Amino acid sequence: MSAYRKIALTVAFVASGFVAGACASSKQVRQGNEELSIKADAYYEALSHTDNGRYFEAIQSWKVVLEDEPRFALGHFNIGQVYDQLNLVPEAIEHYEQAAQLDPGVGRYNLHLGTAYLRANLTKEAVQTLEKAAEQDPYNPQLHYNLAAAYMTQKNFDSALMHTDIAVDLASVPDARNESGLAKSVDRAQLARYLARQAECHIERGEFDKAGECVKRIEQQCKAEVPADLRARLDDAPKPEAAEGNNG
Repeated sequence: MSAYRKIALTVAFVASGFVAGACASSKQVRQGNEELSIKADAYYEALSHTDNGRYFEAIQSWKVVLEDEPRFALGHFNIGQVYDQLNLVPEAIEHYEQAAQLDPGVGRYNLHLGTAYLRANLTKEAVQTLEKAAEQDPYNPQLHYNLAAAYMTQKNFDSALMHTDIAVDLASVPDARNESGLAKSVDRAQLARYLARQAECHIERGEFDKAGECVKRIEQQCKAEVPADLRARLDDAPKPEAAEGNNG
């Protein structure tokens, strides 16, 4: 699965915000300024199916929950993620859209919706939605990484580079005590992906030296393999000597 398409499950389909209802078969969930009552048995069954990768069973259980309470934003978000895992992008988009409309203050709904738009080649919608998500959750590096991908699709390489720079800065937690210069908590594989996209942006802008520095960080700091296509693009870059000869 490509880096553009990969969407991680969010905290095992979170069940936060719930308080016990008056009856054992229901739960009261706070959503914005209101409380909704949902079917507890179907909800926990849906979570169990999802967590264990029984996605088709999970879809049926989420449908039971949503048929009983169609305004349940988190339910729409969770079933949207299940559809995403099955690569059923239109169905995922439908439910992400409903989640974002029902509870617009939750940034992760727009993050996943914008990323699904990108997978569906709805680039304009992806940029708009991911920009909104960035306003809600500005310190999420994966969000900026995905937003950079959307801008690259539009060939807006200046904006793509800006968001890739943010993603790299957020993911690079420095620690001089370690040989790599990074904190042990840093996900080096993830950082390597961000650096690869940063290098691609520099190449598109004709900044081959800066792209080369990104590649060095991938190899030396992240101890990761440079993507073959990125390596090939750098190898094909004009050499400084050739550029000077052409100017002369």
